[in-house]
Order: sequence, then C-alpha cells, then structure tokens
Amino acid sequence: MMEPQQIERFRAELLRQKEQVLAEMSQHQLVVDTQNSVEDKADRAASHLVETRISEADGNLLQKIEFALERIEAGTYHLCAHCGEEIPVARLEAKPSVSLCVPCQEKKDAGQLPRS
Repeated sequence: MMEPQQIERFRAELLRQKEQVLAEMSQHQLVVDTQNSVEDKADRAASHLVETRISEADGNLLQKIEFALERIEAGTYHLCAHCGEEIPVARLEAKPSVSLCVPCQEKKDAGQLPRS
C-alpha cells in the first residue's frame, strides 16, 4: 500500500504533466495556424500529417494522465488495471501515467491484451 504523501506526490506530478501537455497542444495549434498562412498546399499537407500525429500522441498521453488521476481518486492508482497486482513504485516514478504492471504491459505490447 502506498503512503498518502507518495500518492500526493504522484498527483502533483500528474497535474504538472497535464498542464505541460495542454500547453504543448495549444502551442502546436498556434504553430499550425501560423504555418497555414504561409505554406503551399504540399507543405501544408505534410505539416498537417506531422501535427496530427503529435496531437494524437498528446491526446493519448492526456487520456493516460486523466485515467491515472481517476485511479488516484478511486484508491487504485498503485494497482495494475488489468490483473490487480501492485505496480512497483519505481515504475510509477519512471512514468506516473502507467496503469499496467510490467508483465501485463509486456502482454499488451505483444498483442496479448486488448488495446486501451
């Protein structure tokens, strides 16, 4: 079981990461808006593809952060969302938005668990 101060430290880090992702998403949109006024069609298409991929990655990270914050509220943050085993604190420290233990993450990466 995690100590309350550990949980609060993770909550603060997740909120910091959420703010950072939202700021990056906003900055990407500003860059796209600026570029669209000066680029030709081919450049805009390539730029749009890159920006779409960045936006998708940011959106996915934002969803993971939101899910982690929900799990903190539910008291299940330290538990694997698939098997229910405890996620090592070192893993959460490395990536606070993870929701799977290492064995379940490896199964997911190998296509043995459904994508979330």
